[in-house]
Amino acid sequence: MKTAADLAALVRQETWDKDVVLWAGPTTTLLGVIGETHHVVLDLLDLFDEDRLPMDDEETRMQLIQGVRSRLKSSSTGPRARAGLVVRSTGLLARYHAGVHVFYEWFCSDFAMVVLVLEPVSDGTAWPEYVNCDENLLLKYLTEPGVVKEAFGERVNP
Repeated sequence: MKTAADLAALVRQETWDKDVVLWAGPTTTLLGVIGETHHVVLDLLDLFDEDRLPMDDEETRMQLIQGVRSRLKSSSTGPRARAGLVVRSTGLLARYHAGVHVFYEWFCSDFAMVVLVLEPVSDGTAWPEYVNCDENLLLKYLTEPGVVKEAFGERVNP
């Protein structure tokens, strides 16, 4: 995994290369790293109406993909409007098998980059004996070939 300084150097480049990258660490730290670069924060949980939640996994997956696509289609980027998209609640992409293709298809370009945020688990939950909590499972999934281009953060390799 690369460092915060490596991500800062990538963000400062004049153009990007259809970058979907992963930040493993707190969102507040990430926002400090990207600094003055124009960015928009998208929390995937905000794509759902609490009063009308989908009934099953497939419906949830479709609503998630359609919600992301709708938000991204309304974004305008270009040489004079470079933008970073900071995506929170990234675990939903893995949980509902939504993947990251929609970001490549509707947002990423030479002037638009996506940073998926994987917040650390630090709530101190005492899991029951029968629950196996692998805190690195999402990190392993998101850093598999074909998901994100590069991973940055404060965590060590899984």
